[in-house]
Amino acid sequence: MDPIGALDAAAESGLMPEGSPILLAVSGGADSVALLAAAAEVAPLRGWQLSIGHVHHGWRGRDADRDLAFVATHAGRLGLPLLWRRRDAPGSARRLKLSPEAAARVIRYEALAEMAQARGSALIATAHQRDDRVESFLLALERRAGLAALAGPRVRRADGVVRPFLAVTRSEILRFLSERGIGFRRDATNGDLRFSRNRVRRRLAALTAAHGEIPVEALAARTEALSAERERWEREFEDRVLPRLSIAPGSVVVDAVLLESSPPPVVRIALERAANPFSRPGRPPLTGPEREQLLRRLAAGGDFRFEAGRRIRFDRRGPILRVSQR
Repeated sequence: MDPIGALDAAAESGLMPEGSPILLAVSGGADSVALLAAAAEVAPLRGWQLSIGHVHHGWRGRDADRDLAFVATHAGRLGLPLLWRRRDAPGSARRLKLSPEAAARVIRYEALAEMAQARGSALIATAHQRDDRVESFLLALERRAGLAALAGPRVRRADGVVRPFLAVTRSEILRFLSERGIGFRRDATNGDLRFSRNRVRRRLAALTAAHGEIPVEALAARTEALSAERERWEREFEDRVLPRLSIAPGSVVVDAVLLESSPPPVVRIALERAANPFSRPGRPPLTGPEREQLLRRLAAGGDFRFEAGRRIRFDRRGPILRVSQR
């Protein structure tokens, strides 16, 4: 699927409804420039009210300044409003005790949400594409992560982030830009193998060079199947458990008896959702082993107290599971 087709599908499916105000997250790289160019082509037919959001992460020095200037030039050419925010990714990594990649992700989405609110946009469109999804799957596989991570980036997030390009390949994006003579910025850090995603990307490129697209297509199909499975269990959680989950002052309360009788994937989702309000920025509320230990304790049926990461407390007392910050 090419970028234009992907955006038409997003409009028709309701992912990006016609007439919506949409903030496009544009870094200046190939994927986001293709999102910008394609959205600008499709917007007149779909009635979208487009604006551009750019985040300067406070690293890469003059290269980052040039990225901003490049995006500003495109915004001016297309007559679209540009919003941008400068953040300190290295400082945030130290403050939050996160990797540079994770800290940049946290501050990027915070900044995009701030810009979307300023524009009155309920939707933030990002340019994550099929190859990103495969990379996320392989990274999760290395970490022995669960279904939520293995299924990769979500098409739609609860905070209004949408990803219309998840069925578009990197090669289709490059072809789209080449056909229109549109340039893009290249991030020198993409070659830095200290970053885990870059190492996975390098391995995928070698796999494609040796065997063509077939292995990557198989990985993409596997990730798509996992995404469908994740959505199925999340729908069951929303139908079955969410109505019995309540937020009390300083805690979240869940029906423990209901969890005992629920399928394990639904219980995992419930535990994550209940603990999320008390997690640190950029970090999951539970490790995999902690989540599985909680699952076993719930299945056993007795009262217990469990502390996750010395921060989040789970108290089972009779029919009630109470989750709070320690």
